[in-house]
Amino acid sequence: MEFAVWGYPWDVRDEGPSRVADRLRSIGVNELNLATNYHSVQAFAPHNPKRRTHFAHACSYFEPNDRYGRLEPIAYEGMDDDWVEDIAAGFAETDVSLTSWTVGCHNSRLGMANPDVAIESSHGDDLVFGLCPTAPDVQEYLVALVDDLADRGQFNRIELETFDYFYGTGFGWHHQKIHARLGSLGEFLFGLCFCDHCRGAAADAGIDAEAVREATATTVDDVVSGRIPPELNPEQWLRSHPDVADYVRLREELLANLYADIADAAGDTPLGYYAGMPEPGREWMSGANLEYLAEHVDYYCVLAYESSREDVLDTYRSLEALTPDIPIHVGVLPGHPAVHNETAVVDIVDGLREVGVPRVSFYNYGLLPEQSLDWIESATQ
Repeated sequence: MEFAVWGYPWDVRDEGPSRVADRLRSIGVNELNLATNYHSVQAFAPHNPKRRTHFAHACSYFEPNDRYGRLEPIAYEGMDDDWVEDIAAGFAETDVSLTSWTVGCHNSRLGMANPDVAIESSHGDDLVFGLCPTAPDVQEYLVALVDDLADRGQFNRIELETFDYFYGTGFGWHHQKIHARLGSLGEFLFGLCFCDHCRGAAADAGIDAEAVREATATTVDDVVSGRIPPELNPEQWLRSHPDVADYVRLREELLANLYADIADAAGDTPLGYYAGMPEPGREWMSGANLEYLAEHVDYYCVLAYESSREDVLDTYRSLEALTPDIPIHVGVLPGHPAVHNETAVVDIVDGLREVGVPRVSFYNYGLLPEQSLDWIESATQ
């Protein structure tokens, strides 16, 4: 079994790449999943030697090349040089490899500056936290981003986060206020995109996008008002709304077509897709048909931030049942709020080892306190 850890570039820079690499090796980790293009964030850094908090808008931590179109990454304003270049140079002298942890459509900065390529709700609201991958400009951006990172020659893999129809209310917004109970159905339908590009694709496929939009908006309002229970299963609701089901299936096909281009851009660099969002087995809510995407990625990494061995294994097995022919890596959170003791971390990793999981990634080097890093060391032995 191989072990990796996610990490932020500011934590690696502040501590020093060679020292971080030494620390990772000392706890049994030989790979860093480095955030290269990331969403807006406030991160609390409990063992960073220079800061306790990092704030940033959605940005890249490398200097992008000139291959982008209308949309391009915005380099972090606090960089005095290319942080990814600096970190890669430091890690080149070690035996710890680098993975590019790459966020795609979760980009409020680009969404606010370019609302015409953001997700548009059935009520006509621009959900600017998410870019719509049906939009040609977004497709060009995502392909160029992967091409840029692969061309740097610094990464053993590229892992894709939110390279899809980013889901629902968007993981939270600064001072987000939601006091209506949406449930899984309302959350899904609230985030279903009806931008010009999605409606145009639907029309080309013979789908009445206006009827789909009306049914979606009405149902969201009915969930909020209590006329439809928020516990209603989304799959069950779709069975009684075949036109909406066709609309949902269409974007699965559109996303798979985009992934063919993304895979071409990656070349020989292996691609991974973060599965398990919004929950394992419901990746279709983000437009991701795992059977389709398996033709274009090399593995899935399922995010199993659970509190017990059995819950983590249940998450893993749910994905394995859907995609038995593609390797499945597992992401684990060895600290608050998932687990609070060393025994649980060791037990979780032992369980994954027993079922033959090839690689476990721990979340997240800079966010975890020292004791959690010690727990990782115990689990990797």
